[in-house]
Amino acid sequence: MLRQVLGGPLIVLVSFGDMILQHAQRDALAVQMAAFYDRVDRAVERHGAVCRNRGVCCHFGRYGHKLYVTSVELAYFVLGHQENWRIPRKDTACPYQIEGQCTARNHRPLGCRVFYCDPETQHWQNDEYERHLKDLKAISEACGVDYHYCEWLSALESVRIDPVEVASNQTVSPAGIDRIPLPVIE
Repeated sequence: MLRQVLGGPLIVLVSFGDMILQHAQRDALAVQMAAFYDRVDRAVERHGAVCRNRGVCCHFGRYGHKLYVTSVELAYFVLGHQENWRIPRKDTACPYQIEGQCTARNHRPLGCRVFYCDPETQHWQNDEYERHLKDLKAISEACGVDYHYCEWLSALESVRIDPVEVASNQTVSPAGIDRIPLPVIE
């Protein structure tokens, strides 16, 4: 989209989704985000957190919350899932969570890595999240990605990639998607 203001310079306006697609192709972003998520995962492991609900929280509407992501996280997610893109379903659940299994585990956002619904884990989550959010801002700046903080399902909808056709009652993974079970304690 092009816009010119009162004879001034021609300004190119790019949609949020198009901006994400452009940044998703940057090698420097991929390297920094992979290292960032490795640091996050190690920090969370030190707290000994374990998922007990097999993805109940991935059903945002039923669980009563929303997941928020930054633009740099979304660009990295697109990089890892553009071949198996899914758009949100009407049930307000993450389209990458199927039958208690995360099909986007390696590229999942910070909130998915830090949030655990176990009350015993609540005391450290906010501090970890805020600390790592600062790192995401720094990565955004270093990689030249406009910083945005947006709701996950809306952010996924803003990116225009041909989605994988998935029936609402699908039980078989589309080709190329690794289904990794969420850890469970009995």
